[in-house]
Amino acid sequence: MADYVKESELVAYCGIYCRSCDYFTGRIRDSAGQLLDIVKKHGELKLFADSTKAFDFENFAKGLEWLYNEISPCVGACKGGGGWGECPIRKCCVDKKVRFCYECSQFPCDTLEKFSKRIETLNEMKKLGLESWIKKQLEKP
Repeated sequence: MADYVKESELVAYCGIYCRSCDYFTGRIRDSAGQLLDIVKKHGELKLFADSTKAFDFENFAKGLEWLYNEISPCVGACKGGGGWGECPIRKCCVDKKVRFCYECSQFPCDTLEKFSKRIETLNEMKKLGLESWIKKQLEKP
């Protein structure tokens, strides 16, 4: 696989593959923008929300606006400084000098237990090997 090394840089310590991440693809930002456009177009939604007292419509719209304006697509590669700078998983892997959580003798640890999907992914990566796992990800629609 010619791009294996390059692609491996798009796999986070926790097993998130950047190409399928909603932050990296911009899906979160784009979806918030689309919903914000709909909300602005349909003023009656505020009326519905206010009359049912289901939620604070102004804060909802403010939240969408924040997601659209402040959550820019991730540059990827948390190993190269992208992603969430305060990620406890990244900090742990850097401290322990491992490329992925599954390489740690304490895998799966208490921190990772909070993210059960990550454990499944990391176990699959460990079982298949990184190159085969990446190839499988690239084959997904």
